[in-house]
Amino acid sequence: MELLFTGGRVLTIDPMDRIASGVAVRDGRIVAVGDSAEARAAVGPDAVHVDLRGRALVPGFCDPHNHFSMTTFEPRSVDCRTPPMAGPKQVIDAIAAAAAGAPDGQWIWGLGFAARNFEPSGEDLLHRRELDEAAPNNPVCVMDSSYHACYANSAAMALVGIDRDTPNPPGGEIRKDDNGEPNGVLWERAMDPVHHASMRSYIDTFGEDVVADLVQQNALRHLSHGVTSVGDALVMPESAEIYRLTDARGKLPIVIHQMRGGPGFFAAPEDAAGGAFMEDDVSDRLRGGIVKIFMDPVWPSPAMTVCHEDGTTEPVGDPYYGQEEVDHLVLDAASHGLQVAIHCIGNRAVEQGLNAFERAQREIPRDDPRYRIEHFSFATPEQIERARSLGVIVSHQPPFLNAIGEFFETRIAEAGLDSVPIPYRDMLDAGVFVASGSDFPCAPVQPLLGLYGLVSRTARDGRQVAADQAISPLEALRTYTLNSATAMFREHEVGSIEVGKRADLVVLSHDPTLVDPTYIQEMAVQQTYVDGDLLYSV
Repeated sequence: MELLFTGGRVLTIDPMDRIASGVAVRDGRIVAVGDSAEARAAVGPDAVHVDLRGRALVPGFCDPHNHFSMTTFEPRSVDCRTPPMAGPKQVIDAIAAAAAGAPDGQWIWGLGFAARNFEPSGEDLLHRRELDEAAPNNPVCVMDSSYHACYANSAAMALVGIDRDTPNPPGGEIRKDDNGEPNGVLWERAMDPVHHASMRSYIDTFGEDVVADLVQQNALRHLSHGVTSVGDALVMPESAEIYRLTDARGKLPIVIHQMRGGPGFFAAPEDAAGGAFMEDDVSDRLRGGIVKIFMDPVWPSPAMTVCHEDGTTEPVGDPYYGQEEVDHLVLDAASHGLQVAIHCIGNRAVEQGLNAFERAQREIPRDDPRYRIEHFSFATPEQIERARSLGVIVSHQPPFLNAIGEFFETRIAEAGLDSVPIPYRDMLDAGVFVASGSDFPCAPVQPLLGLYGLVSRTARDGRQVAADQAISPLEALRTYTLNSATAMFREHEVGSIEVGKRADLVVLSHDPTLVDPTYIQEMAVQQTYVDGDLLYSV
């Protein structure tokens, strides 16, 4: 099959940032890029002609940090998003309604409750007792929108053996009431058993065919936003299982790059690096070869790790690992030839991650390890320069600018940090290789919203967050396409519109480099192609 695109602006994101007007595709590969005449000459008279009518053609968006497997079950879960729900009472009512229609013993899984949107944000806003009343005959797990905490009822905790005598796991907290009983709020590693049990139950309850359909539906949702490649930032054994069964049924229309962790949500991956769980590429659509390590918690957890810059106060929070422990994890992965991505929110965690990568390259030197730090949220100027000198890829999530941009400024001020929130201008000027993703569902999945944030630096409350960190639309687009493809070792396949690459292409309603920055969030994805096949169109 042949395709011919003409009549618009083609943002190639090639090394010269060329703007073309024609693209030709044959059998899923790009065979010509240039003006309309050059493209037309590369295909036959029966080629399908796509008249762009002044619209823009860009490479398919690559999202290197996304929790795709977790959002797969949204259609079979209780919508607990706040907003649109006004608060905890409405969430409890929604759980009660779901439980009333569910068989006794079936798990009730709620998604999207955002504790950060309520004051005081660190309080325990969903209590075990309320969930018990809402679902007396069902185990309940309500995931916080951060995915670093969950809210469980008594039945759920009893199933996994959490009681008043259960100690806090390293890097986690089982919140207690005044009587010393678990109140249902499980932070970080403490949520592992409940999340694991609920996800396992969902797979077993719905069956493989339904699960494969849910994965396919989720892929189509991503395609509607122009996302053609996804890096799942936490693939546990259950996640790998649902991907394999979907791929085997031919229902995986996008490429999933699996970032493998341990057997639980925040579990150490040390047993996975050399085992069958840490397999390399399974198929053309299902990729592997990368280890995910969690270094520290997220806000509003009191354990988020930051160091005050003056050095006169104690560091805040404790990381999941000491330096020697994280060094061991990275060295183990490096010895197996694997890529490593470390989740680092606070600057203390960033420092440990950089130390581990530096040691790994010293002891097990590799030509192109592409070590990654995920988030890099409170990094200092010195750490930005160090990331550049070590060749570490920073994988950031620009939709947070819109979702919680005001929080970053507040938290940096409270902690007295010498940091800039989401410092894209500083990172790019320093020569840091930056890839952009979403962290969906923790932040919105739409790349266009991320582009808007990077260019306008506007938060949801209308304030500009570190306006001097704005970058150009073309720079922003590169971080979402070629740079993100490179972060997943796919730059030879996708990420730019060049001859020989896969025809993963997106038609946008407007050219983001020509419109007012405030309009970028109003733009629309109108068509998405994967390997030259039209998989989304409006």
